[in-house]
Amino acid sequence: MASHAFTSDDRPTILIVDDDADMRLYLRSCLNGTHVVEAADGVEALHVARAVRPSLVLSDVTMPHLDGVALRRALRADPDLWDVPVVLISGHPEAASPCADGFLAKPFNARDLWDAVHLFLSA
Repeated sequence: MASHAFTSDDRPTILIVDDDADMRLYLRSCLNGTHVVEAADGVEALHVARAVRPSLVLSDVTMPHLDGVALRRALRADPDLWDVPVVLISGHPEAASPCADGFLAKPFNARDLWDAVHLFLSA
């Protein structure tokens, strides 16, 4: 397995992908203590992921231009990013996709988010 991005102080890099700026802010605040990068949609997320090779991607399912499921497919098709885990986030439980590595249903609290993040970062 390829190595994942860590900052100089060994913090994992988490890519937050959501078209809602308030949700990105909330996720960032919940993930205090990690290195967070952001993207407003799946297209931007692919560019960011290629630049920083995140340890984990937290992505909303429903976004313009490239949704969370299509983003995960695009990451899996990239030979440098195929193994980056993707946790999809949605307010619609039926949006849970078997193609996702993990799923977080809205509404969730900071503890739920940390549990999902730690599951993948400790693997």
